[in-house]
Amino acid sequence: MTVAYLLLLLALSVKNDGTALRTGCSADSDVVAKVPAGAAVKIKFSMAGEATPCYKVSVAVGDKSVDGYLSAAAIDGLESFDKERKNANWAATPSASSGSAAADTKGSGGNTSDLLAGNEINTAGSALLKKAEQLIQDGRPSDALALLEPELRAHPHPTKSDLALYVVAGIAARKADNNPQALEYWRKALDVENDPRLAAMYASVDREVKSNLSKPVIFGLRVKLLYDDGAVPSDMAHDMLAIIDDTYGRVSAELGCSTNERITAIVTSRQTYMSTTGAPEWSGGIFDGRIHIPASAGKQMNAEDRRALTHETVHACLAMMGDWPGWLHEGIAQTLSGDKLPAGIKNQLKQAAKDGTIPTLEMLVPHFGGLSASQARVAYAVALDAAEIMYADFHNDGIRNILRNPARLPAVMEELDKRMGE
Repeated sequence: MTVAYLLLLLALSVKNDGTALRTGCSADSDVVAKVPAGAAVKIKFSMAGEATPCYKVSVAVGDKSVDGYLSAAAIDGLESFDKERKNANWAATPSASSGSAAADTKGSGGNTSDLLAGNEINTAGSALLKKAEQLIQDGRPSDALALLEPELRAHPHPTKSDLALYVVAGIAARKADNNPQALEYWRKALDVENDPRLAAMYASVDREVKSNLSKPVIFGLRVKLLYDDGAVPSDMAHDMLAIIDDTYGRVSAELGCSTNERITAIVTSRQTYMSTTGAPEWSGGIFDGRIHIPASAGKQMNAEDRRALTHETVHACLAMMGDWPGWLHEGIAQTLSGDKLPAGIKNQLKQAAKDGTIPTLEMLVPHFGGLSASQARVAYAVALDAAEIMYADFHNDGIRNILRNPARLPAVMEELDKRMGE
Protein backbone atom coordinates (compact mmCIF):
# COMPACT_ATOMS: atom_id res chain seq x y z
CA MET A 1 0.00 0.00 0.00
CA THR A 2 1.28 3.47 -0.85
CA VAL A 3 1.10 5.84 2.12
CA ALA A 4 1.82 9.59 2.10
CA TYR A 5 3.46 10.65 5.32
CA LEU A 6 3.76 14.15 6.70
CA LEU A 7 6.79 16.39 6.72
CA LEU A 8 9.43 15.23 9.16
CA LEU A 9 12.45 17.36 9.94
CA LEU A 10 15.51 15.22 10.60
CA ALA A 11 19.25 15.51 10.09
CA LEU A 12 19.31 13.83 6.68
CA SER A 13 21.69 14.45 3.81
CA VAL A 14 22.54 13.32 0.29
CA LYS A 15 25.07 10.46 0.20
CA ASN A 16 26.85 10.90 -3.13
CA ASP A 17 28.05 13.84 -5.15
CA GLY A 18 26.03 14.58 -8.29
CA THR A 19 22.92 12.71 -7.12
CA ALA A 20 19.93 13.30 -9.40
CA LEU A 21 16.91 14.95 -7.78
CA ARG A 22 13.99 13.91 -9.99
CA THR A 23 10.35 14.85 -10.68
CA GLY A 24 9.19 11.36 -9.68
CA CYS A 25 10.32 8.06 -8.21
CA SER A 26 11.09 6.24 -11.45
CA ALA A 27 14.61 6.25 -12.87
CA ASP A 28 13.36 7.80 -16.12
CA SER A 29 11.74 10.80 -14.39
CA ASP A 30 13.14 14.19 -15.39
CA VAL A 31 16.09 15.51 -13.40
CA VAL A 32 15.30 18.67 -11.40
CA ALA A 33 18.87 19.20 -10.18
CA LYS A 34 22.17 17.47 -9.54
CA VAL A 35 22.91 17.80 -5.83
CA PRO A 36 26.23 17.51 -3.99
CA ALA A 37 27.12 15.03 -1.27
CA GLY A 38 26.17 16.30 2.18
CA ALA A 39 23.32 18.53 0.94
CA ALA A 40 20.67 18.81 3.66
CA VAL A 41 17.49 16.83 2.98
CA LYS A 42 14.04 17.40 4.47
CA ILE A 43 11.60 14.51 4.06
CA LYS A 44 8.13 15.68 3.03
CA PHE A 45 6.56 12.27 2.67
CA SER A 46 7.51 8.72 1.85
CA MET A 47 5.99 6.30 -0.61
CA ALA A 48 6.14 2.78 0.71
CA GLY A 49 5.21 0.14 -1.82
CA GLU A 50 7.23 1.60 -4.68
CA ALA A 51 9.62 -0.82 -6.40
CA THR A 52 12.40 1.08 -4.63
CA PRO A 53 11.60 3.05 -1.44
CA CYS A 54 11.31 6.69 -2.46
CA TYR A 55 10.77 10.03 -0.74
CA LYS A 56 9.43 13.45 -1.69
CA VAL A 57 12.05 15.83 -0.33
CA SER A 58 13.34 19.39 -0.20
CA VAL A 59 17.09 19.58 -0.77
CA ALA A 60 19.35 22.53 -0.03
CA VAL A 61 21.14 23.44 -3.28
CA GLY A 62 23.31 26.48 -2.74
CA ASP A 63 21.16 29.12 -1.09
CA LYS A 64 17.93 27.61 -2.46
CA SER A 65 15.64 24.77 -1.42
CA VAL A 66 14.62 22.53 -4.32
CA ASP A 67 11.77 19.99 -4.21
CA GLY A 68 11.92 16.60 -5.87
CA TYR A 69 12.20 12.85 -5.29
CA LEU A 70 15.11 10.75 -4.02
CA SER A 71 15.45 7.01 -3.58
CA ALA A 72 16.17 5.66 -0.10
CA ALA A 73 19.63 4.60 -1.28
CA ALA A 74 20.52 8.23 -1.99
CA ILE A 75 19.77 9.55 1.52
CA ASP A 76 22.00 9.38 4.60
CA GLY A 77 20.29 9.13 8.00
CA LEU A 78 17.17 7.19 7.06
CA GLU A 79 17.59 4.84 9.98
CA SER A 80 16.65 7.69 12.32
CA PHE A 81 13.79 8.64 10.03
CA ASP A 82 12.34 5.13 10.10
CA LYS A 83 12.66 4.98 13.86
CA GLU A 84 10.74 8.24 14.21
CA ARG A 85 8.15 7.10 11.66
CA LYS A 86 7.45 3.93 13.63
CA ASN A 87 6.97 6.07 16.72
CA ALA A 88 4.54 8.27 14.72
CA ASN A 89 6.46 11.38 15.72
CA TRP A 90 5.10 13.56 12.94
CA ALA A 91 5.02 17.31 12.42
CA ALA A 92 2.32 19.22 10.59
CA THR A 93 2.70 19.89 6.90
CA PRO A 94 1.95 23.45 5.79
CA SER A 95 -0.84 23.86 3.28
CA ALA A 96 -0.03 24.61 -0.32
CA SER A 97 -1.56 27.69 -1.88
CA SER A 98 -0.93 26.92 -5.51
CA GLY A 99 -4.05 26.26 -7.50
CA SER A 100 -2.10 24.11 -9.94
CA ALA A 101 -0.87 22.01 -7.05
CA ALA A 102 -4.33 21.53 -5.61
CA ALA A 103 -5.84 19.49 -8.37
CA ASP A 104 -9.17 17.90 -7.58
CA THR A 105 -9.00 19.11 -4.02
CA LYS A 106 -10.37 22.09 -2.24
CA GLY A 107 -7.41 24.15 -3.50
CA SER A 108 -7.03 27.58 -2.07
CA GLY A 109 -6.75 29.77 -5.10
CA GLY A 110 -5.74 32.26 -2.43
CA ASN A 111 -5.44 30.80 1.02
CA THR A 112 -4.33 34.08 2.46
CA SER A 113 -3.39 33.07 5.97
CA ASP A 114 -1.22 30.16 4.81
CA LEU A 115 0.46 32.16 2.07
CA LEU A 116 1.22 35.19 4.21
CA ALA A 117 2.29 33.17 7.23
CA GLY A 118 4.64 31.11 5.06
CA ASN A 119 6.13 34.32 3.73
CA GLU A 120 6.60 35.63 7.27
CA ILE A 121 4.17 38.50 6.69
CA ASN A 122 2.22 39.37 9.79
CA THR A 123 -1.22 40.83 9.17
CA ALA A 124 -2.41 40.55 12.78
CA GLY A 125 -2.17 44.30 13.35
CA SER A 126 -3.96 45.34 10.20
CA ALA A 127 -7.69 45.83 10.70
CA LEU A 128 -8.07 46.73 7.02
CA LEU A 129 -6.53 43.50 5.78
CA LYS A 130 -8.43 41.44 8.32
CA LYS A 131 -11.68 42.98 7.14
CA ALA A 132 -10.75 42.40 3.48
CA GLU A 133 -9.90 38.76 4.18
CA GLN A 134 -13.24 38.30 5.92
CA LEU A 135 -15.08 39.84 2.97
CA ILE A 136 -13.29 37.41 0.64
CA GLN A 137 -14.20 34.50 2.90
CA ASP A 138 -17.82 35.70 2.94
CA GLY A 139 -17.95 35.59 -0.87
CA ARG A 140 -17.67 39.37 -1.33
CA PRO A 141 -14.33 39.83 -3.16
CA SER A 142 -15.52 42.93 -5.06
CA ASP A 143 -16.26 44.64 -1.74
CA ALA A 144 -12.85 43.54 -0.44
CA LEU A 145 -11.15 45.05 -3.47
CA ALA A 146 -13.07 48.32 -3.12
CA LEU A 147 -11.97 48.46 0.53
CA LEU A 148 -8.30 47.98 -0.38
CA GLU A 149 -8.12 50.29 -3.41
CA PRO A 150 -7.47 53.56 -1.49
CA GLU A 151 -4.55 51.92 0.30
CA LEU A 152 -3.24 50.52 -2.99
CA ARG A 153 -3.35 53.99 -4.55
CA ALA A 154 -1.45 55.35 -1.55
CA HIS A 155 1.31 52.74 -2.06
CA PRO A 156 1.70 52.39 -5.86
CA HIS A 157 5.28 51.09 -5.52
CA PRO A 158 5.14 48.42 -2.81
CA THR A 159 7.92 47.70 -0.36
CA LYS A 160 8.22 44.58 1.79
CA SER A 161 5.83 46.04 4.35
CA ASP A 162 3.17 46.32 1.60
CA LEU A 163 3.40 42.69 0.43
CA ALA A 164 0.34 41.53 2.38
CA LEU A 165 -1.74 44.36 0.90
CA TYR A 166 -0.83 43.38 -2.67
CA VAL A 167 -1.23 39.63 -2.10
CA VAL A 168 -4.70 40.05 -0.60
CA ALA A 169 -5.70 42.56 -3.29
CA GLY A 170 -4.65 40.06 -5.96
CA ILE A 171 -6.69 37.32 -4.34
CA ALA A 172 -9.72 39.61 -4.17
CA ALA A 173 -9.31 40.56 -7.84
CA ARG A 174 -8.92 36.92 -8.82
CA LYS A 175 -12.06 35.89 -6.97
CA ALA A 176 -13.90 38.87 -8.49
CA ASP A 177 -12.94 37.49 -11.94
CA ASN A 178 -10.56 40.32 -12.75
CA ASN A 179 -7.54 38.21 -13.66
CA PRO A 180 -5.47 40.98 -15.32
CA GLN A 181 -5.74 43.08 -12.18
CA ALA A 182 -4.84 40.08 -9.97
CA LEU A 183 -1.74 39.47 -12.08
CA GLU A 184 -0.75 43.14 -11.84
CA TYR A 185 -0.95 43.12 -8.02
CA TRP A 186 0.86 39.80 -7.67
CA ARG A 187 3.55 40.85 -10.14
CA LYS A 188 4.33 43.88 -8.00
CA ALA A 189 4.47 41.68 -4.89
CA LEU A 190 6.75 39.16 -6.61
CA ASP A 191 9.07 41.96 -7.72
CA VAL A 192 9.62 42.71 -4.03
CA GLU A 193 9.91 39.10 -2.82
CA ASN A 194 9.71 35.98 -4.98
CA ASP A 195 7.57 33.68 -2.82
CA PRO A 196 7.32 30.33 -4.69
CA ARG A 197 3.69 29.75 -3.72
CA LEU A 198 2.63 33.19 -4.92
CA ALA A 199 4.66 32.58 -8.09
CA ALA A 200 2.73 29.34 -8.64
CA MET A 201 -0.58 31.14 -8.21
CA TYR A 202 0.58 33.82 -10.65
CA ALA A 203 1.64 31.21 -13.21
CA SER A 204 -1.69 29.38 -12.98
CA VAL A 205 -3.74 32.53 -13.57
CA ASP A 206 -1.33 33.72 -16.28
CA ARG A 207 -1.84 30.44 -18.18
CA GLU A 208 -5.58 30.92 -17.92
CA VAL A 209 -5.41 34.47 -19.26
CA LYS A 210 -3.12 33.49 -22.15
CA SER A 211 -5.58 30.73 -23.10
CA ASN A 212 -8.24 33.46 -23.51
CA LEU A 213 -10.75 31.66 -21.30
CA SER A 214 -13.14 34.59 -21.22
CA LYS A 215 -15.78 33.85 -23.86
CA PRO A 216 -18.48 32.76 -24.16
CA VAL A 217 -19.98 33.16 -20.71
CA ILE A 218 -23.44 32.27 -19.38
CA PHE A 219 -25.04 33.07 -16.04
CA GLY A 220 -27.15 31.03 -13.67
CA LEU A 221 -28.65 31.92 -10.31
CA ARG A 222 -25.49 31.02 -8.40
CA VAL A 223 -22.92 30.29 -11.12
CA LYS A 224 -21.09 32.02 -13.94
CA LEU A 225 -19.87 29.50 -16.50
CA LEU A 226 -17.10 30.18 -19.03
CA TYR A 227 -16.66 27.58 -21.73
CA ASP A 228 -14.62 26.77 -24.79
CA ASP A 229 -17.21 26.74 -27.57
CA GLY A 230 -14.80 24.83 -29.77
CA ALA A 231 -14.95 21.88 -27.38
CA VAL A 232 -18.26 22.38 -25.57
CA PRO A 233 -21.52 22.84 -27.53
CA SER A 234 -23.80 25.61 -26.28
CA ASP A 235 -26.57 23.20 -25.23
CA MET A 236 -24.11 21.14 -23.24
CA ALA A 237 -22.75 24.26 -21.53
CA HIS A 238 -26.26 25.29 -20.49
CA ASP A 239 -26.90 21.79 -19.11
CA MET A 240 -23.68 22.03 -17.10
CA LEU A 241 -24.68 25.42 -15.74
CA ALA A 242 -28.02 24.00 -14.60
CA ILE A 243 -26.31 21.06 -12.85
CA ILE A 244 -23.89 23.30 -10.94
CA ASP A 245 -26.74 25.64 -9.97
CA ASP A 246 -28.89 22.75 -8.74
CA THR A 247 -25.97 21.03 -7.03
CA TYR A 248 -24.93 24.17 -5.21
CA GLY A 249 -28.48 24.61 -3.92
CA ARG A 250 -28.55 21.02 -2.62
CA VAL A 251 -25.04 21.08 -1.16
CA SER A 252 -25.60 24.46 0.45
CA ALA A 253 -28.70 23.14 2.18
CA GLU A 254 -26.78 20.10 3.45
CA LEU A 255 -23.55 21.78 4.53
CA GLY A 256 -24.59 25.36 5.24
CA CYS A 257 -22.33 27.29 2.83
CA SER A 258 -23.39 30.58 1.27
CA THR A 259 -21.96 33.32 -0.93
CA ASN A 260 -23.12 36.70 -2.13
CA GLU A 261 -21.36 36.34 -5.48
CA ARG A 262 -21.60 33.77 -8.24
CA ILE A 263 -19.25 30.81 -8.33
CA THR A 264 -17.13 30.79 -11.49
CA ALA A 265 -16.83 27.53 -13.43
CA ILE A 266 -14.64 26.97 -16.49
CA VAL A 267 -15.19 24.06 -18.91
CA THR A 268 -12.68 23.37 -21.66
CA SER A 269 -11.21 20.54 -23.67
CA ARG A 270 -9.04 18.08 -21.79
CA GLN A 271 -5.91 19.45 -23.47
CA THR A 272 -6.69 23.04 -22.50
CA TYR A 273 -7.64 21.96 -18.98
CA MET A 274 -4.26 20.27 -18.50
CA SER A 275 -2.24 23.14 -19.97
CA THR A 276 -3.99 25.90 -18.00
CA THR A 277 -4.30 24.21 -14.59
CA GLY A 278 -1.13 22.11 -14.45
CA ALA A 279 -3.28 19.33 -12.95
CA PRO A 280 -2.00 15.73 -12.78
CA GLU A 281 -3.07 13.31 -15.51
CA TRP A 282 -5.44 11.47 -13.18
CA SER A 283 -7.34 14.64 -12.28
CA GLY A 284 -11.01 14.92 -13.23
CA GLY A 285 -11.44 18.48 -12.02
CA ILE A 286 -9.89 21.16 -9.87
CA PHE A 287 -11.11 23.92 -7.59
CA ASP A 288 -8.61 26.74 -7.09
CA GLY A 289 -11.11 29.46 -6.28
CA ARG A 290 -12.84 28.56 -9.56
CA ILE A 291 -14.23 25.24 -10.72
CA HIS A 292 -12.24 23.82 -13.66
CA ILE A 293 -13.65 20.82 -15.54
CA PRO A 294 -12.38 19.05 -18.68
CA ALA A 295 -15.38 18.23 -20.86
CA SER A 296 -15.68 14.72 -22.27
CA ALA A 297 -15.70 14.29 -26.03
CA GLY A 298 -19.17 14.44 -27.54
CA LYS A 299 -22.13 16.77 -27.66
CA GLN A 300 -23.83 15.64 -24.47
CA MET A 301 -22.77 15.22 -20.87
CA ASN A 302 -22.02 11.77 -19.56
CA ALA A 303 -22.13 10.42 -16.02
CA GLU A 304 -18.50 11.36 -15.36
CA ASP A 305 -19.15 14.98 -16.37
CA ARG A 306 -22.03 15.13 -13.89
CA ARG A 307 -19.96 13.55 -11.14
CA ALA A 308 -17.03 15.93 -11.70
CA LEU A 309 -19.29 18.99 -11.65
CA THR A 310 -20.89 17.85 -8.40
CA HIS A 311 -17.55 16.95 -6.84
CA GLU A 312 -15.97 20.34 -7.53
CA THR A 313 -19.09 22.22 -6.46
CA VAL A 314 -18.77 20.54 -3.05
CA HIS A 315 -15.17 21.79 -2.87
CA ALA A 316 -16.37 25.31 -3.68
CA CYS A 317 -18.98 25.09 -0.93
CA LEU A 318 -16.54 23.82 1.70
CA ALA A 319 -13.98 26.48 0.77
CA MET A 320 -16.58 29.14 1.64
CA MET A 321 -16.83 27.71 5.16
CA GLY A 322 -13.19 27.68 6.17
CA ASP A 323 -9.88 25.90 5.73
CA TRP A 324 -10.42 22.13 5.95
CA PRO A 325 -8.00 19.22 5.62
CA GLY A 326 -7.78 17.42 2.29
CA TRP A 327 -9.32 14.17 3.57
CA LEU A 328 -12.46 16.01 4.70
CA HIS A 329 -12.78 17.84 1.38
CA GLU A 330 -12.31 14.71 -0.67
CA GLY A 331 -14.37 12.47 1.57
CA ILE A 332 -17.40 14.75 1.57
CA ALA A 333 -17.02 15.59 -2.14
CA GLN A 334 -16.99 11.89 -3.02
CA THR A 335 -19.93 11.12 -0.74
CA LEU A 336 -22.13 13.91 -2.06
CA SER A 337 -21.19 12.93 -5.63
CA GLY A 338 -22.70 9.50 -4.97
CA ASP A 339 -19.47 7.52 -4.70
CA LYS A 340 -19.42 4.33 -2.63
CA LEU A 341 -16.33 2.52 -1.42
CA PRO A 342 -16.14 -0.80 -3.34
CA ALA A 343 -16.21 -3.94 -1.19
CA GLY A 344 -12.79 -5.02 -2.48
CA ILE A 345 -11.18 -1.70 -1.49
CA LYS A 346 -12.93 -1.82 1.88
CA ASN A 347 -11.43 -5.25 2.50
CA GLN A 348 -7.98 -3.97 1.59
CA LEU A 349 -8.36 -1.14 4.10
CA LYS A 350 -9.49 -3.65 6.75
CA GLN A 351 -6.37 -5.70 6.15
CA ALA A 352 -4.19 -2.57 6.25
CA ALA A 353 -5.79 -1.57 9.56
CA LYS A 354 -5.14 -5.05 10.92
CA ASP A 355 -1.51 -4.89 9.78
CA GLY A 356 -1.07 -1.39 11.20
CA THR A 357 -0.16 0.08 7.81
CA ILE A 358 -3.25 2.23 7.20
CA PRO A 359 -2.40 5.96 7.53
CA THR A 360 -4.14 8.09 10.09
CA LEU A 361 -6.15 10.99 8.69
CA GLU A 362 -3.58 13.42 10.07
CA MET A 363 -0.87 11.63 8.06
CA LEU A 364 -2.52 12.38 4.73
CA VAL A 365 -1.05 15.33 2.87
CA PRO A 366 -3.22 18.48 2.97
CA HIS A 367 -3.84 18.50 -0.78
CA PHE A 368 -4.00 15.43 -2.98
CA GLY A 369 -3.04 17.14 -6.23
CA GLY A 370 0.68 16.46 -5.87
CA LEU A 371 0.21 12.70 -5.51
CA SER A 372 0.88 10.09 -8.16
CA ALA A 373 -2.08 8.11 -9.50
CA SER A 374 -1.36 5.15 -7.21
CA GLN A 375 -0.93 7.38 -4.15
CA ALA A 376 -4.12 9.25 -5.01
CA ARG A 377 -6.12 6.00 -5.18
CA VAL A 378 -5.11 5.18 -1.62
CA ALA A 379 -5.69 8.71 -0.31
CA TYR A 380 -9.15 8.97 -1.90
CA ALA A 381 -10.13 5.52 -0.59
CA VAL A 382 -9.10 6.44 2.96
CA ALA A 383 -10.93 9.78 2.71
CA LEU A 384 -14.11 8.12 1.42
CA ASP A 385 -13.99 5.44 4.11
CA ALA A 386 -13.69 8.15 6.78
CA ALA A 387 -16.57 10.13 5.26
CA GLU A 388 -18.84 7.08 5.07
CA ILE A 389 -18.23 6.34 8.75
CA MET A 390 -18.76 10.01 9.61
CA TYR A 391 -22.08 10.20 7.74
CA ALA A 392 -23.25 6.93 9.27
CA ASP A 393 -22.48 8.23 12.77
CA PHE A 394 -23.44 11.88 12.48
CA HIS A 395 -25.84 12.11 9.51
CA ASN A 396 -26.31 15.39 7.63
CA ASP A 397 -27.14 17.58 10.62
CA GLY A 398 -24.14 16.26 12.50
CA ILE A 399 -21.82 17.05 9.60
CA ARG A 400 -23.13 20.61 9.52
CA ASN A 401 -22.47 20.93 13.24
CA ILE A 402 -18.89 19.76 12.78
CA LEU A 403 -18.35 22.31 10.01
CA ARG A 404 -19.78 25.05 12.21
CA ASN A 405 -17.54 23.98 15.11
CA PRO A 406 -14.10 23.17 13.64
CA ALA A 407 -12.64 22.78 17.14
CA ARG A 408 -14.47 19.43 17.26
CA LEU A 409 -12.62 18.08 14.24
CA PRO A 410 -9.51 16.68 16.01
CA ALA A 411 -11.70 14.56 18.31
CA VAL A 412 -13.76 13.39 15.32
CA MET A 413 -10.57 12.45 13.45
CA GLU A 414 -9.28 10.49 16.42
CA GLU A 415 -12.51 8.50 16.59
CA LEU A 416 -12.54 7.89 12.84
CA ASP A 417 -8.95 6.63 12.95
CA LYS A 418 -10.01 4.00 15.49
CA ARG A 419 -12.79 2.81 13.20
CA MET A 420 -11.05 2.96 9.83
CA GLY A 421 -11.15 -0.35 8.03
CA GLU A 422 -13.98 -1.76 10.20
